[in-house]
Formats: sequence, C-alpha cells, structure tokens
Amino acid sequence: MALQTIEDHSLAESLFEVFRSRGYEGATLSILSEVTGLKKSSLYHRFPAGKDDMVKAVVLHVSSQLHTQIIEPLINSKEQPEKKFSKMIATVNMFYSDGRKNCLLNILNLGEPKAEIKELLNKDYTDWLVALCTLGEEAGLDKKVAKERAERFLIIVQGALVIQRLTNNKSTFKKNMKYEEKSFLNNPHIKKRAIAN
Repeated sequence: MALQTIEDHSLAESLFEVFRSRGYEGATLSILSEVTGLKKSSLYHRFPAGKDDMVKAVVLHVSSQLHTQIIEPLINSKEQPEKKFSKMIATVNMFYSDGRKNCLLNILNLGEPKAEIKELLNKDYTDWLVALCTLGEEAGLDKKVAKERAERFLIIVQGALVIQRLTNNKSTFKKNMKYEEKSFLNNPHIKKRAIAN
C-alpha cells in the first residue's frame, strides 16, 4: 500500500478551508479525511488530539499568513501610508475572496473556543490593531483617532463578512473595503491647515 503523504502547507490549507466553511462542529473527521486525502488514522498520527490539534495548526498557519502578508508590510514597508493601506485592502479582498469566504476568527468564536485558541486569535487581532494604529499615526492622525479607526476597520471586516453571508449581496464586503480605503487615513485637520497656509 502506498504511503499517504501531504506537504504541511497543503495540509494546513485544506484543513483551513474545511474549518472556514463548516466551523468546528461541522468539520467531521470523515470530511477532513476526504478533503485532505488522508485516512483518519493518518490524521490522528499527525494530530494526536484530533480536531483540537488541527484547529491549532490552522490558526498558527493563518496567523503566519496574516503577519507576513498584512501586518508586517504595514509596519516595515517604506512606502507612503496611503499606498500601504491600499495594498492591505487588496490583500484582504483576496484573502476573503471579496467576502465570499468566512473569517476563522468569526467561525471559531461560535460557541466557546478553547482558551489556547482564543489567546492565539486575540493576539492576531491585537497585532493587526496595533499595526493599523501605527499606520494611522504615521499618516498624521491623532493617536485616539487612529485607534478608533483601527477598531472600526476590524469591526467592519467582520461585520461585512457576516452581512454578506446573511443577505447574499456579493458586493457588501468589497464596497465596505472600498469605503475604508477612501476614509481610513482621511485627515480633515491636515487639509484645513494646508488650505489656511
């Protein structure tokens, strides 16, 4: 019998899509086995604690993507704040397929997630929030305003995903991201000073 093997990244992506679309309870071992192409015994060999280990692996996988593709460019890129924010919006649209795919944070918080998973998810949220605050301040926003807009943006991401699923309006997410792209770094106080000068 041929040995069942699957590259770690591909396995994490496959598990991610199952949990993302079906949630924790809906992601049965039969479905996980079918999607990954691994027998249940092979899944348990890789993940001794079963679905709990799988969810943790998926959260860590998504966290790595979030930091590499979204958070780090916001902090480390030497581009103008507006350019960095626009690129982030494009990445967010791609990551959620313009709102057609669920957010793991949203799905795994249905019910009561395990403390370790909740801590990992909370850290990702906080890291993204801090990166957005830093970007806002870099663009000249007051610290308080930057934090308020950062919090609003992350709430809108989650809310737009939920509303798009509820109404089946395929433009909801992308429309809200476009609005945020125009308004997040808008600073009327800077414009007023420029006109006055």
